[in-house]
Amino acid sequence: MLALLACVALGACAGEDPIFRDTGVTDYQAPDGLTCLPNGDGVISLDELAFKAGVKASYRVNPAGSQVGVNIAGEMVSGTLEWDFSSRSGNVFEAKLSPIDGTWYAQHFPDADFAVEAGASSDTLQLLRIEGDSLQLLGLASKQPDRTLMIYDKPLALLRFPLEVGAKYVTTGSVTNGKLDGLPIATDDTYSVHIDASGTVRLPFVKLHKALRVRLDVTSRAVGGATATSRQVQWFAECYGEVVRAVSKRDEPAADFAQAVELRRLTF
Repeated sequence: MLALLACVALGACAGEDPIFRDTGVTDYQAPDGLTCLPNGDGVISLDELAFKAGVKASYRVNPAGSQVGVNIAGEMVSGTLEWDFSSRSGNVFEAKLSPIDGTWYAQHFPDADFAVEAGASSDTLQLLRIEGDSLQLLGLASKQPDRTLMIYDKPLALLRFPLEVGAKYVTTGSVTNGKLDGLPIATDDTYSVHIDASGTVRLPFVKLHKALRVRLDVTSRAVGGATATSRQVQWFAECYGEVVRAVSKRDEPAADFAQAVELRRLTF
């Protein structure tokens, strides 16, 4: 099962902010009213993000079922790597870290801190927790009772803090006796994470400096030997968490893929 990382972590920045420059926007505030002061050092610590149930953010995303062009590599502008995601096209949707209390799947994930949609148009939720210095994936469940339930044999550390250029790691997990869209499933999944670049990200209404590019490659081997791969590239900024996400089509061979099945950008 290709369960790409769904990550929302936000905080409102106050005071003189070295991350925001040349934006043309003077009153921008991050969603959710959380307080955070970025230090602009290009390293994102866990305490510079807010991972807790109830946090939400708005993103612009291409319509479900469509593909959109994306420049993963970026361009050098005045000696700085820059990615332009300033287009205001697409639909606005709200991503939220939801509490699990009272849900049908709560009994299966007693250690989960929150749930979040696996994708902008997905009915599948990822169950996540913060443990020590990492964001961990525990498994997946459908919004509707008993349709999808996949519990990993151990927590998968998807983000290890602090986030900084050069960080690279692999985490693996297995699901046995799982259920996906009502059908039985068992998988061995490998998540490869690489933070490989820092630069400037242009969003629809704001420009962020010293953002980190995080590559996530997922390989899933199901019973019977069928293997599927997918690529996801995210950009993170201090206090704002995930500001851009690009997801490739299935079995995409190119690391810097040119077409994304999902491209989301932080917006109002």
